[in-house]
Amino acid sequence: MAGARETRSIFTDAGAYSDPDGWHAQAAALRARRGPVRVTDTGFAPFWAVVHHADVRDVEQRSNIFKNAPHPILVPGANREGGGPPVRNLVGMDDDEHRTYRGLIAPWFLPSALKRRKREIESIAQERIEALTVGDSRLDFANVVSSGLPLRFINATLGIPSADDAQIHGWTTELFGIDDATVAGADREAALQRAVSALGEYFMGMTARLRAHPDDTLGSVLANAEVDGRPLGPDLLVPYFILLSAAGHDTVATVLAGGIEALARHPDQLALLQSDPSLIGNAVEEIMRWVTPTKHFMRNATSATTVGGRDIESGDWLLLSFASANRDETVFDEPASFDVTRGNAREHLSFGIGPHHCIGSTLARLQLTTFFEKLLPRVRLLELDGDVEYSRTTFVSTFRQLPVRLEVAAH
Repeated sequence: MAGARETRSIFTDAGAYSDPDGWHAQAAALRARRGPVRVTDTGFAPFWAVVHHADVRDVEQRSNIFKNAPHPILVPGANREGGGPPVRNLVGMDDDEHRTYRGLIAPWFLPSALKRRKREIESIAQERIEALTVGDSRLDFANVVSSGLPLRFINATLGIPSADDAQIHGWTTELFGIDDATVAGADREAALQRAVSALGEYFMGMTARLRAHPDDTLGSVLANAEVDGRPLGPDLLVPYFILLSAAGHDTVATVLAGGIEALARHPDQLALLQSDPSLIGNAVEEIMRWVTPTKHFMRNATSATTVGGRDIESGDWLLLSFASANRDETVFDEPASFDVTRGNAREHLSFGIGPHHCIGSTLARLQLTTFFEKLLPRVRLLELDGDVEYSRTTFVSTFRQLPVRLEVAAH
């Protein structure tokens, strides 16, 4: 894992995640060791890779010691100088501040509140599925279906018109694709700032409209939110909108595409779901475990402690490897098998746990379950139709392409 020569581990090499089988084989070998693994890769500050399910849970639940701020995401920089997001949002907050700003929108994500959105979500899913019944059955599912569907889901939730979907998609793709030269180009930092600036200008324009004419969307709730009697300024409002839009789109898009890929590679599991649609809810949990769209978050130790039997010093940096935890052999029987009947699939950590548990998890589950419930009974043919290509990233994974043959029966 370390040495004097230039070296990259599976956690710092953006290309490693583009080979899922190879990545998981190496992660399994690391889990055979006790506790977190020390990583001292060239160009990165040293950190502990937390690879076991129990240890990831432990760190996430001890938020009194392990903080998100000031460096919640792994990026290059020997002194962690770039170890934070380009904008400050919930991901980089802790304790009372985090509870205050999370609480601004938390009621909107309660199951009772989301019931009012179910019909809208069903309508969006139905429209996209109907489009699959005509035209060529050969398509790139990742770029034709899964990239647009959750984008429309979350944009409708925020109150963003469908005419702006492509523009928002372009900016968020650039934001999360900064480790991939085919997306960001040669200048990583310039691409990052360009995306953040464009999104900031867009969301502040939307905020002005929603403050003048409030409605019942999540975007309006956030635009008109107040802390200590004052509306949020651009420094907090823009990052909040970016988080909701980008995280709510890219992660769900990856799970949708990953689910289709998994079912194409495991036709027996597709047959199970078609013969017993009541399994689809559990299948969504297994797909979340299998795909794990968000690969990591970082935590900063504020006092000396132990994790998995390893001594952790104050100031140490820890990488929570959700991708590894979701394949932990001590939790999941035959974790390298895709099984839609898995009894404990919901024990995956794809949404995190503890104070920073994904605020949109209920909405994500509703979107994914609705889509698969409406699509799978009508699938007449699903198979891969070429090479699957995954993005080069260390944070939120996406698909470069997912060529399939997909035949969907018309109503």
